Amino acid sequence: MKFVIPAALAGLMTCNSVYADFIIGGNFGLATGGEDAASLNNALANEGIDAKASTSGDIRTTWQAYLAYHFLPDWGVELAYVDLGEATISFEGIDESIEDILDKIGDNHPRSAQGVKLSATYRLELNKNLQLQSKLGIFDWDTKYTFSGTDPFDGAFSSRTVSIDGTDISFGLGLVHKLTNDISAHLDWDFYNLDEEVVNTFGFGVSYMF
Repeated sequence: MKFVIPAALAGLMTCNSVYADFIIGGNFGLATGGEDAASLNNALANEGIDAKASTSGDIRTTWQAYLAYHFLPDWGVELAYVDLGEATISFEGIDESIEDILDKIGDNHPRSAQGVKLSATYRLELNKNLQLQSKLGIFDWDTKYTFSGTDPFDGAFSSRTVSIDGTDISFGLGLVHKLTNDISAHLDWDFYNLDEEVVNTFGFGVSYMF
């Protein structure tokens, strides 16, 4: 998939068009995930684990950088690299083997990922300097999770790394404010569904048209 996405963008860029603009940009912001401490503790209780979990995964920093091509004034395509931040989990009050806990927690963790996203974009002009932008895309992502802890009985340290990847639909909305003929400021919201967990991102960014 990672080779198909750039190839698809290259094909669109070679189409003949009277109107053509390239845009580079990026944004930085916050990501919120569906797995918070309360849901993790419920999942642990359902597995019979008497422990308390805390996580940084429900709110974390995120960023993306992108190259866009507008083949019409309103329509375009965008290729982006997206980093949805890091998520950490810690446990307190463990009263059983850490290996048993690692076996039981399974998929009970916040989702985060990095990957490439290809989107179709549409801009609706609200006034001379303000546009509403919508995106519908395909996000090709992968990530690694490392679970680790110290056994409460013998003090032994155990860890386990799990690699996950996938391809999911994403969409977003944003406001684009024109600062100059070439430079714009953005307020963006993006929606991802990673392995059945919803992740929302809210960011501020800038872009340059050439």
